[in-house]
Amino acid sequence: MNDIRFSKQNGGMGRTAASEDPISGLVMYLPELAEADLINSNNALQFDKLEDTDGSNDLYVFKLRYVEELEDLGLKAQELSMLKSAYTASSEVAEFKKIAAVNALVYHVKEFFRQHAGGTLYLGVKFAASSQVNGGDLQAMQNYAGGSIRQCGVFTPSLSYTSGGSTVSVLAEYQSACTAMEAAHQPMSVVVTVTGKTVTVTAPTGSTTMSVTTADVSGFTFTTLTGNTNSVLAGRCNVSLLVGLDLDSELVQSLGHYAYYGCIGACMGTISKAGVHESIAWVGKFPLGLASPGLVTGELIKDTTVANLEKINDNRYLFVRTHVGNADNYFNDSFTLDEATSDYAYIENVRTIDKACRGVRANLLPYLNSPLRVDATSGQLASDTVAFLETTANKALEDMEKAGELSGFKVEIDPEQNVLSTSEVEIVIKQVPVGVMRHVLIKIGYTTKL
Repeated sequence: MNDIRFSKQNGGMGRTAASEDPISGLVMYLPELAEADLINSNNALQFDKLEDTDGSNDLYVFKLRYVEELEDLGLKAQELSMLKSAYTASSEVAEFKKIAAVNALVYHVKEFFRQHAGGTLYLGVKFAASSQVNGGDLQAMQNYAGGSIRQCGVFTPSLSYTSGGSTVSVLAEYQSACTAMEAAHQPMSVVVTVTGKTVTVTAPTGSTTMSVTTADVSGFTFTTLTGNTNSVLAGRCNVSLLVGLDLDSELVQSLGHYAYYGCIGACMGTISKAGVHESIAWVGKFPLGLASPGLVTGELIKDTTVANLEKINDNRYLFVRTHVGNADNYFNDSFTLDEATSDYAYIENVRTIDKACRGVRANLLPYLNSPLRVDATSGQLASDTVAFLETTANKALEDMEKAGELSGFKVEIDPEQNVLSTSEVEIVIKQVPVGVMRHVLIKIGYTTKL
């Protein structure tokens, strides 16, 4: 019936979370876009144009505080499936692909804010010809954000590319970039997703309409996902690989050739919402609400055997799974691509220690190059100096313990250090992390009495 309706908008007040833990990034390689799509006088808001650390490729970045800013940037999804049948000219293939690129960008940003409305997202777009997202792009994003990005998603075509006649592994490159950022006191966790199917858009001939066909990606098939992985490597603790997505038919149509990438927006939104010590696979807290969970290689989770899902899980990939007796869906785990025996085998392990490092450094930094009082008779650190430094280093860890992000900690300084000779104070910090209940063993049976 006729009526006056209201649609309550959210995010207009620009409220953000109290800490910087939720600050996230998302870098997307979308070659169909151009500078005019992101920097346009008709848009209320504009992207900033950056360059890689090597100065070679342009990167466009905007800091999103709420999802409604997308339209102010001139970015709005279109119904691609309805338009497809109307295409009759070969020149419109490019238009088809551009709509899909915008739809993919809007979809993943909306998914981020659907999972965490209070998050902050630095959105990066790259469209340099014959390129991908590289390690320099991650560093450029982090520098733009003043080192505040805690986790960043990467949406790029494949796990490798050719540069100077050599094959470059993006996972290795991203880990190297993360190691460099950590050395610069700007640690970051990275989640990568690549396409699992090639989607070809064919121009119409005569009176026919455009056709869209899919094919397996060489070297990244379902067999690859379930086979022996070469993605896991000792020390690859800042990088994770996402292979789960939503295969809802309408969504697949609207995303066109960008349909078979992982649900990176939902993933980054979940990480942003999670406490640094929390697994994104927590069933009670992080339901994903995807319509048709699947894999980037095109298989639905409901049609994939448990044995094959176990193999993908053992390869330490992130995907979306269901649980019997629960109607929603969830991430399988929170793996990094470090070895399973590493202290940093899970995203929450890395985020927790990164937060501790940032906090301890922030508290101690004002005292860098300050005088160190020593005991006049021994030349070693004075007891009150030791106590002061231990207390200062304690502050950030105490806050984390109170927030439930650490089970406990201890800060120790050996007073017998010869600081007059070295000008260096060694501080030893031991942390007891918060565990994650990944497995439950219940012993149940009958008895004649209790």
